[in-house]
Amino acid sequence: MGRTIGQSGLKLIMQFESCRLTAYQCAAGVWTIGYGHTAGVKPGQTITQAQAEEYLRQDCRKFEAYVNNSAYVPITAQLNQNQFDALVSFAFNCGAGNLKKLCAGRRAAQIAAAMPQYCKAAGKTLTGLVRRRAAEVALFNTPCTGTGSGAASTGTSNKNEEAYSMNTIKRGSKGKAVKVWQIIVGATPDGTFGSGTESKTKNWQASHGLAADGIVGAKSWKAGLGSL
Repeated sequence: MGRTIGQSGLKLIMQFESCRLTAYQCAAGVWTIGYGHTAGVKPGQTITQAQAEEYLRQDCRKFEAYVNNSAYVPITAQLNQNQFDALVSFAFNCGAGNLKKLCAGRRAAQIAAAMPQYCKAAGKTLTGLVRRRAAEVALFNTPCTGTGSGAASTGTSNKNEEAYSMNTIKRGSKGKAVKVWQIIVGATPDGTFGSGTESKTKNWQASHGLAADGIVGAKSWKAGLGSL
């Protein structure tokens, strides 16, 4: 039996997918409820929040199967729980075809680096997709403290803060943390903290009531990751 999504992945999906506890017709005329659940939904149906979350778990099974399948994710056997969860969220949002394209011929670090590219619809970059990819990258890059679905972090934001908030970055810094920060402030995610990233960081800090010094410390990380 393949792995299943953990609490971190579920919370990430719930953060970005709207939830409605009364059945409604989507733009395509399909009766929908909860977090986009459509199977067996009837007009006038209502559910509880707990039922909405259970429907979400059921709907995730299809995408768990794709992430467990080496034809779609060649390195699936090497993924830790957070990486697995991040890819299930990605597939839930972008579909199996884009999951396969994302993972084809790539190692884990390369998958994380390529994930932010999937932020457009009809050729236009969407802020919501940029934020979601940033959250998925942050979760993907968060180390696990154990194995199995029970080892997943209990909260995406807390684990992200543990992973990045103590890594102060500034002009001249390089690496994954820089890339995640660049996604947050809308800079080109190339992993190098240059003058452009510094300028965007100062503007972002000023707009969030922080000292606009261009240095990303614990307060900036907490505000940035908490806004994803």
